[in-house]
Amino acid sequence: MDFDPPTYSIAFGVASWLRLVVIIGVIAIGIGAIAAFSRNGTSGGKAFGTGLASFLKDLFAVSPRRVIALARLTLTEALRRKALLVFVVFAMMLMFGGWFLTDSNDRADLQVSVHITFMLTTISWLILPVVMFLSCWSLPEDIRIRSLHTVVTKPVRRVEVVMGRMLGFSTLATAILLLMGAVGYIWIQRQVPPSADPNAPGQLTCRVPSYGNLFFLDNNGLPKNVGINVGDPWMYRSFVEGNSRARAVWVFSDVTPERIGDQLNMESRFEAFRTVKGSDDTINEGIEAQYTLVRNMREDAFSSFGVGASFRPAAESMREGSFQNAADLLSDAAARMGSSQSDFPPVDCHQVSFACMQVEYVLAELGDEFQDVVDAFVVFGQLAGKVEENKVATYQDLSTACESLADVLRKRGQDLMESMPRFEVPLESFHITEFHEGDNVNAYPRTLSYAADYEATARFLADVTAAWNDQEKLVDGTELATGLAELLAESAGISPENADLFVEVLQEQIDAESLTITDGKLAIADDSRWLQYFMKLVREEKLISRDPAGWVLEVDLFDDLTSNGRLQIDVACLNHQMFLGMARPDLFIRLKDNSFLQGYSKALLNIGLMLSLVVVLGVTASCVVKGPVSFFFTLAVFVIGQFFHELMLRIVGGSEEGGGLVESAMLIYQHRNPNSGLDASEGTQQVVKALDTGVVGILDVASNIIPDFSIFSDSAAYIENGFDVPWNSSVLPAILTFVGFLIPCIIIGAACLKFRELESK
Repeated sequence: MDFDPPTYSIAFGVASWLRLVVIIGVIAIGIGAIAAFSRNGTSGGKAFGTGLASFLKDLFAVSPRRVIALARLTLTEALRRKALLVFVVFAMMLMFGGWFLTDSNDRADLQVSVHITFMLTTISWLILPVVMFLSCWSLPEDIRIRSLHTVVTKPVRRVEVVMGRMLGFSTLATAILLLMGAVGYIWIQRQVPPSADPNAPGQLTCRVPSYGNLFFLDNNGLPKNVGINVGDPWMYRSFVEGNSRARAVWVFSDVTPERIGDQLNMESRFEAFRTVKGSDDTINEGIEAQYTLVRNMREDAFSSFGVGASFRPAAESMREGSFQNAADLLSDAAARMGSSQSDFPPVDCHQVSFACMQVEYVLAELGDEFQDVVDAFVVFGQLAGKVEENKVATYQDLSTACESLADVLRKRGQDLMESMPRFEVPLESFHITEFHEGDNVNAYPRTLSYAADYEATARFLADVTAAWNDQEKLVDGTELATGLAELLAESAGISPENADLFVEVLQEQIDAESLTITDGKLAIADDSRWLQYFMKLVREEKLISRDPAGWVLEVDLFDDLTSNGRLQIDVACLNHQMFLGMARPDLFIRLKDNSFLQGYSKALLNIGLMLSLVVVLGVTASCVVKGPVSFFFTLAVFVIGQFFHELMLRIVGGSEEGGGLVESAMLIYQHRNPNSGLDASEGTQQVVKALDTGVVGILDVASNIIPDFSIFSDSAAYIENGFDVPWNSSVLPAILTFVGFLIPCIIIGAACLKFRELESK
C-alpha cells in the first residue's frame, strides 16, 4: 500500500505525442529527401515526390480483408513453429508451484499477494520470449527463404504485410494470454478459498480507494506541508508528535451519499515510531491513534493568517470566533504600524497577503452575503504583499487598510460566527503497531453521536430554542410550558438529565430577567442573538452536563460535516513521546469493492497491451534489420523501458543525485562522494558539465522515444495489494501508450519495407 497512484493527463499526453510525431516525421522526410538526391542526383526531387505519393496512397488504400488474410497466415505459421509449447512449461509450473508458495506461518494477506504475483509474473514472462522471437525472426526468415516474394508480387501492399504480421502475432499472444489467464484465475481461486467475511485477511478483494490531499498542523496548530522528520532515511512518511496539537489533516473531495453510501469506510496504514519503550498496553497493542471528523470554516479561512508572528494573535481570535477581540488586536496593530514597523517585517506581510486570498476563497462558499468582508481582506492582502522597499504601498497605507478591516469585523463579527460553524467529532481510537501487521479498517454510520464541545453545545441549544420558540412550544402563557423537559428529551434528542438542566437554566434566566416572555415567546432582554446568548451561558458554566456522557449530540455525515462534498479528517497520536508517521496514500475512503475478476481482467488487459507493443516493436525492427539484430534491439528497448525509464526521467529532471555520467565516473575514479564534489579545476568542471549536458540531452530524447513498459507491469501491483486496477491511472495510460506507438511504428515499418530491397541473404 506504499504507493501513490499518479493522475494521467490525456491532454498533455496527446500534445506531447503529436509534437514528437511531427518532429520524427520531419526528420524522416528530410532523410528520405537526402537519400533520394544522393542516389538520383538532380532528378532526386521527382523520385522522392513519386515515392512519397505512392507510399501515402498505400497508407490510405489498405484493405482490411487482405490484412486479416495475412494475419491468419501469420497465425498458422506461428502454430506450425510450435509456439503453443509454452503451455507445457506453464502447466508444469502450476502443478508444482503451490508446493513452494504456501507457508502456514505467513500472514494470510501476504499469501494472497504471493499467489497473485506468481501467477501474473509467470504469465508475462512465459509469453514474452515467445512473441519477441516470433515477431523479430519471422519477417527476416521469410525474406531469406524467399516466401515473402510470392506475397508481394500479388496485389498486396507492404503496409498490409506489416499490419498483418502485427495483427497475427498479437492475436496469438492474446489467445495464449486469455487461456493462461483463465487457468490462472481458477488456480488462484483454488489456492485462496473465499471466507464468509469479505473483509477478513487473506481474501481476494479489489478495494476501490478514494484518496485525499494531505497537509500537517504543527504543535502550534499552524499548517505545514510536511510533518516532523524523526531521522528515518526513507523520507516517504512525515510524523506527528503524540499528545500535542500536531495533526495530519486529510481533505477528501466528492464525499456524497451517492458515492459513499450510508456508511463511511476508512482504511489506514500508518507507521508507529517510539522514543521510549512505553507502557505494557502500548507494547502489546501498539500506539493509540484517533480520527476526528472536522468541519471548521474559520480554521480553513484564518489558519494561514497566523503563520507570521505579527498577526498571529488576531488569527487565533478569528479561529476561535472572537471577532470582536480580533478587531481590537488589528486596531492595535494598525496603530503600531506607523511607529514600530520592525514589528511587521515584509516576510510576515507577504504571508498575510497569501492568507487573505485563502480567506477570499473560503468566504466565497457563503455567497455574496459577506462581500464587504471579502473586499476588506482583499484590499488588506494586496497592500500587505507590496510592503517592501521600492514598492508602491507604505506602512501608512497598510495601517489604514488594517483599521478598515477591523471595523468590518466589528460590524459583521456575529454574522460571521453564525455562518462559520466548527464541528469536531472525535471517533473511537485505534492502535498502530510498528510492523504494519494488517491494515486498520473502520466503518462509521452516516449518523454519528458524540460528546459536543462548548461551541457545538451552544449552537445546538440555540437552534433548538429558536426553532421551538417560533413554533410556540417553549412558553405556555406567561410561564415555560408544562412537561417541557420530557418533550425535549423525547423530540430533541437530549438526555433526560440535560433536558431538566436546560429547563432549569431557562427558568433561572427568566427569574433574573435576562429572558422575557413576550407574546407567548421567549426573548432576550438585551436583544442579543441566541447563539451569542448560549455561548455566554456555556462559558459561565451554567450548562455543565449532568449526564456523565456529556451533551451527546447527533450529526449527519453529509449534511453537517461536509461542505460542497469536502470532508476533513484529522489524525492524532494520543501517546506522549510517541510519533505517528503517514503519507498521502496511507489513509483513504474505501468505496464499494469491485470483484476480483474485474481487477484481474484489467491486469491481464495491461499485460496483453505490453505483449502487443513488443510485437509491434519487433515487427517494425525486422522490417529494417535481420532477425538477430532485431531481437537484441527489441530486447534492449524492453529492458530499458521496463527497468530504467524512471531513472532516465530522474536524470533528465535533475532529481537524481550523483551528477551526470562523466561526473559520476570521475568521482568513482577519485574515490570521492557527490557531496565533496570533483577534485578538479574550474575549467575541467565546466568541461565535465558540458559533456554531461550532452549526455542528458541524449537521455531526454531516449526517454521520449523508448516506451515506459512499467506502465503495463505496474498494474499487477494493485491487485497484488488487494486494490482494483484504476482506469484513469493504469488502464487508460496503457491503452494510449500502445496506440501512440502503434501508429508511427506501422508507418515506419511500412516505409522501410517498401523502399528496401528484398534480398535473399
